[in-house]
Amino acid sequence: MSEQTKSLGDQASEKVDELKAAAGEQIEAATAKLTELKDEATAKISELAGSVDVEGIKTQASEKLADLQTAASGVAAQASEKLAEVGAEASEKFDELKAEAAELQAEASEKLTELKEEAGEKLSEIKAEAAEQLEAASQKLDEIKAEAAEQVEEVKEKAKGFWNKLFGK
Repeated sequence: MSEQTKSLGDQASEKVDELKAAAGEQIEAATAKLTELKDEATAKISELAGSVDVEGIKTQASEKLADLQTAASGVAAQASEKLAEVGAEASEKFDELKAEAAELQAEASEKLTELKEEAGEKLSEIKAEAAEQLEAASQKLDEIKAEAAEQVEEVKEKAKGFWNKLFGK
């Protein structure tokens, strides 16, 4: 039981680690995209520096960068919320499994107690039956001994009579 609970706990832990990794990947991807866009904007600004309003482009790039940073922060916040939800669900599931394991253990303990009691009762019945059979066997043995003693006496008497007839006493 405890191995099953441990396994489910390990699975929940693995799921949380997977979600953390996925959130980290999303943040890294957003950061990489942001860096890429920044580099692209800088490159375009450099190309157009002579013929275009550099300050206007810088302003647009800054705004775009700010928008991307806001979006990345939103993604990071969503990932954190999802991670917290999954962690809470995993903890709840673990607690449920732990409670189920405790119930199963209690049921098993109760069943074991019942089986012990039944075995004790059966043993008592067997002992009582064996005692009765032993008593009956003992009585039968006493009867056989008595009968054998009678037969021995009869044989002795016959042998004595035969002896007397042979030797005349």
